[in-house]
Amino acid sequence: MEKINNIFLRYSSFLPFAFVVLNGVAQTNKADEDLVGLGDPVQHNKGRKHQQRQKGREYCLLITIYCLLTLTSCDKVVNDITPTPTPTIPQPTAEVFKQLYPDVKEFFFKPLEQEKSWQTDFIASTGKVQSLVDYQGEIIDINELVGTSKTIPVAIKTYMLNNYPTGQIVWAYELMKNATQNDGYKLIIKTNATNILNLYFDANNTFVKEEKTLAEQASSIIFTSTEQVNFDDKVPAVVKQFISNNQLKPASVIVYILTNNTYKVVLNFRERPSGALQTSEIIITDQGDLKQWISSIENEYGYKNLKNSELPSDITTYLNTNFTGWQFDYGIQETCFGNTCTNYANIKNGAKERFLVVDSELGKKDLVLIRTQLLDEADLLPNIRNSLSNNYTVWTYITGKVVYEPYFQATKQGGTVVNHYQFDIKENNVQYTIRLAEDGKLIYKYKN
Repeated sequence: MEKINNIFLRYSSFLPFAFVVLNGVAQTNKADEDLVGLGDPVQHNKGRKHQQRQKGREYCLLITIYCLLTLTSCDKVVNDITPTPTPTIPQPTAEVFKQLYPDVKEFFFKPLEQEKSWQTDFIASTGKVQSLVDYQGEIIDINELVGTSKTIPVAIKTYMLNNYPTGQIVWAYELMKNATQNDGYKLIIKTNATNILNLYFDANNTFVKEEKTLAEQASSIIFTSTEQVNFDDKVPAVVKQFISNNQLKPASVIVYILTNNTYKVVLNFRERPSGALQTSEIIITDQGDLKQWISSIENEYGYKNLKNSELPSDITTYLNTNFTGWQFDYGIQETCFGNTCTNYANIKNGAKERFLVVDSELGKKDLVLIRTQLLDEADLLPNIRNSLSNNYTVWTYITGKVVYEPYFQATKQGGTVVNHYQFDIKENNVQYTIRLAEDGKLIYKYKN
């Protein structure tokens, strides 16, 4: 299993920042843009989702979709979750969460479509998590929640809808006068796949200005905490004084010494008992004057079912062109701050193929597909057969499938790189389910 090494874990519970130093200036490493881009909250947000998927890539069906579509992740729970009795949840669905979050004692599932899909919310060691799963035990969407649970004012949403009708809110902040006093709002929106804008509103929810997102450069980066900052000789005196004057909560602290004679201070801490990760960014001048203080707001994401007749034309046109006689299995629409951002359609193509088709509102030119192939025993590769034999002495094959990595519809050779296998087998008249990684290593197994 591929892993991400969080080299800054002892300093921060947030994502690691990846940089290379060029001519004495710290910059974002292009190869690491799937993690966090300095000064780019869209990359920042995308990185958090991507990291979570990399931590459990064989558990998650859409492990690389969010790198392909540049989707966002920090979601607000829109609807309360009603606990669903465990017997009504397919065991593969529950098992995948037990493996990915072994510290969690109980998961609550809310049915979206009976016997097809569920939403689940829970608290893990990493904080609040929201996820979307289906009856095959595949995680369709997974989000670690970041920010304050607060609704963006209706007046601001209305302004954006009227003036940026194609825009999608991908990150929202409160503008702060100090640690407790709101001074307005900042939205980061995408109007297309590449255009990112910052919108500012005052405390009366009145529009103030629009700005392009600009890249930043740092000459150095310092990792510390509110408890240790005064003992760190590398931290500028004005930063120490600012933190002291504002009596900030205990938090991890990242200080960026920027090349434009300003300092960016990133604070990360967890609210108790909710476990929510809170993050703030503060920019001050080298004279100690406050330029900007923003505090993250949880994105308002929600899910609803899509009927066959409600599928977007992008999806139906592609399916009708490429899959004769395809059959609809289930559909889900994801909304972001009340607007449609992503549509999912799971379909059957013939007796042995299934596809999950993903249509992003910001990536209309190219769908993303995930192919699943049902396997007969004769289809098993030698290493997969050997792995089954290593786990079960005398076994009888029942059913199996292989799930491939996501690919763009324009990629003609897509759907051939294995993500994971799953099999139902029988040993001594007892049925078992086993999931294997692409190289045959065990992910999980259990008795049915």
